[in-house]
Amino acid sequence: KNSSGETHCVQYFVPTTSPHCRVLRLVVMLRRAFSACSSATPRTATGTLPYLSLGTVPYGKALALQRHLVKRRHDLNHESHDPADPTIRDVLLLVQHPPTFTAGRRIKGKSELEQEVRLKGLGAEYFETLRGGQITFHGPGQLVGYPILDIRDYQLNVRCYVSYLEKAVIETCRRYGVKAKTTENTGVWVDDNHKIAALGVQLQRYVSSHGLAINCDVDLSWFKEIVPCGLAEKETTSLSEQLTRKVTVEDVLPQFVDSFGLTFGRNMVDARDSEEGQKLLQEVHQVISGEIIPP
Repeated sequence: KNSSGETHCVQYFVPTTSPHCRVLRLVVMLRRAFSACSSATPRTATGTLPYLSLGTVPYGKALALQRHLVKRRHDLNHESHDPADPTIRDVLLLVQHPPTFTAGRRIKGKSELEQEVRLKGLGAEYFETLRGGQITFHGPGQLVGYPILDIRDYQLNVRCYVSYLEKAVIETCRRYGVKAKTTENTGVWVDDNHKIAALGVQLQRYVSSHGLAINCDVDLSWFKEIVPCGLAEKETTSLSEQLTRKVTVEDVLPQFVDSFGLTFGRNMVDARDSEEGQKLLQEVHQVISGEIIPP
């Protein structure tokens, strides 16, 4: 009941006992989910979407936080929803990570185990995750966005959701005078050989986690220790390298938040500015501190 690709890992459940019906329904759902997105143009804002900028968070803590918030969103989906209820349902998390190498889940062989030991020896952490994609790097100077949202509320299928993430990154780059694009390879590129942002998402019962990473002023030498996303002939770049000046995460964050809202059709609001946002922030800190341990 699971379909995974380069950029996404999606779960579907087919409630029927007939094998033929299961196959037919699964084919229909996958066609709908992965059909080409007809349009990823900016939408008219139809609501608000809170965001939380959390500074530097260890990758393992961020994984736990995402698990917690995905479960929270599923729990909210099971409750009757009053539009007047101020409870925050979706949220965009924005973080940086200490030096960390991550890989989509796969069967480990000897070479992968040796690589993990080597990368840890450089002073970085190493994690396997449930996102799509191959090995990549996260570290200081990279803006990482984790949208936790139910894509049905945005009238998006899986492919459209990924396309909207790409468009939000492309719009962010445009604001700095950097022309970015998508190619046949995953992520966002400034040309066919230089990648400026990585994407890898997971969806569980329509609720998203993982997301994207924009290289702002990250130390690009870390990427030379791996074959980023399995693309041996490609290189990684950053906004700072493209503009030949320092462009920090703090510089880029408000531009990305605005671009995200423009693309997804939401007015972006800082969660800290509301009482419900403060409640959510307290919950977030409890997960990060270990007071709350998600399943």
